[in-house]
Amino acid sequence: MRRILFVLLALASVITASAYDEITEKHYRYLYIEGVRQKDADNFVEAFELFRRCHELCPDKAETNYELSIFYLALGQDSLGIDYLRSAVDAEPQNTEFAERLARTYLYRNCIDEAVEQYERLSTMLPDRSDYLDMLTRIYQQQRDYPRLLETLNRLETHEGQSEEITLAKMQVHSLMGNTDGSYEELKNLVDSHPNDMNLQVMMGNWLLQNNRKDEALQIFQRVMREEPTNARGQMSLMDYYRADGNTSKADSLLYMMLVNPDTEPQTRVTMLRDWVQDSERKGGDSLRIVELFNRVLSLPQTTTEVAEMKAAYLELKGAPSDSIRACLEQVLEIAPENIGARLQLIQLLWGDSIDDNVIRECKKATEYIPDNAVLYYYLGLAQYLNKQRTDAIISLRKAAQSIDAETTNEIAASIYAMLGDALQGDHHSQEAYAAYDSCLVYDPDRVMCLNNYAYFLSCEGIELKKAEKMSYRAISAEANNSTYLDTYAWILYQQKRYDEARIYIDRAMENDTTETEPNGEIFDHAGDIYFRLGMPAEAMDFWQRALPLGVENEALLRKKIKKGKIVK
Repeated sequence: MRRILFVLLALASVITASAYDEITEKHYRYLYIEGVRQKDADNFVEAFELFRRCHELCPDKAETNYELSIFYLALGQDSLGIDYLRSAVDAEPQNTEFAERLARTYLYRNCIDEAVEQYERLSTMLPDRSDYLDMLTRIYQQQRDYPRLLETLNRLETHEGQSEEITLAKMQVHSLMGNTDGSYEELKNLVDSHPNDMNLQVMMGNWLLQNNRKDEALQIFQRVMREEPTNARGQMSLMDYYRADGNTSKADSLLYMMLVNPDTEPQTRVTMLRDWVQDSERKGGDSLRIVELFNRVLSLPQTTTEVAEMKAAYLELKGAPSDSIRACLEQVLEIAPENIGARLQLIQLLWGDSIDDNVIRECKKATEYIPDNAVLYYYLGLAQYLNKQRTDAIISLRKAAQSIDAETTNEIAASIYAMLGDALQGDHHSQEAYAAYDSCLVYDPDRVMCLNNYAYFLSCEGIELKKAEKMSYRAISAEANNSTYLDTYAWILYQQKRYDEARIYIDRAMENDTTETEPNGEIFDHAGDIYFRLGMPAEAMDFWQRALPLGVENEALLRKKIKKGKIVK
């Protein structure tokens, strides 16, 4: 009886333990799923507490240790976070997600040996993942652990196959280890595996040349030239050989062949040409020969504008005629019509000759290829304004103003609005002109010409005279001897009936009127009005008569004043 009771008690305890484990597992699973749900909903505090309760119930669960590691690492508790992450990896050694996270964490916290251990384990677990081997090569290279670096590169080569990149890396490692024979063997194996690849043959020749095995290098270069006479790499290497051997005539001949070789890479050609031009200039070379070489290279199909731009810069440096530079810039624009730098240079070149229809035509073409560019519309509007095409100028300058963006400098923006103000004022759109002037002064509050013009036009209308006076005074403060600005200030004072003050400034304006061609008739006309108001009619008549042959804006009114001997409204 006792024996039966003992057996029953033992069986009951087993059943109870099993039932308890099942309940615990269900409770754990519920808490874990809820923790994941809260984390996905960005309720991190609730999620963290749920994962902690999961860990209390089942401390050996890999997934819970992993989730807690993320929280502790985010909280800056690195040691605790790594401990939990390590526990997750120990619980599920084959889980590469956990192992990779641990490896990255070690690397980020500069635990290099531990990171290497994990990456090595990952590369064994997943031999098809070359990124683990790439990471190991970077670590070993940083540590200067050349034997392990070489071994890892060999593993990478086994995985990816033989390649020029890996071979060069292995050669560099051998070189760092002082193993010249090893470097040679690595390269020789690659070359022997691809006997018909002339570029690899050239690479071998270069290595031999760098290691003072010149005769062997020459044999290889000559063989490459026999097999592929236009091989650009072979030509360049043979040129280097001749330069190293002091045979500059053969080197220059090869350089010329390379520059006109259609198979030469465009960037290689540009680099070689630039170096050759600079070297020739240092040695006082023949500029005609350089231009001839430029022309020969440019006779080939061009995929970039660099050679043509280089020629234009060289011609400008040598002071070549503008027609030659212009032709070169036009060649740049044939290749790349949207090249704004060349467009602006061409416009400025034409501008220097004469601001005529050619300039306007080129500016219009530029805006067609490069729309919404404030600078190009500004040049177009300015050229049209100077050619008395005022309506067209206003249209172009408005487009320039609309095209101002974050890349437009304050100087250009101010110039656009100042020019637009002048054009609008000339077309009798005063209010729009004043708005443009205001915009100009936002970009450049010290733009003296705008200050002067704005002030003068206000004074002519007899409005906002105090504002006009302040602006005009700033202009003459900046340029005290500018006769135009002094005349403006005198006229504003006149409009305010401050005749004595006006006389001081109009006298200074006449003293400083040093216009090279002829004096300014408007200044003498204003002087006549000011002197008349001061009760000096004889002096006034003298000034009016001096103004007449010089030309003024309202000549008919000036003639009436002279005829009647007084101011006529």
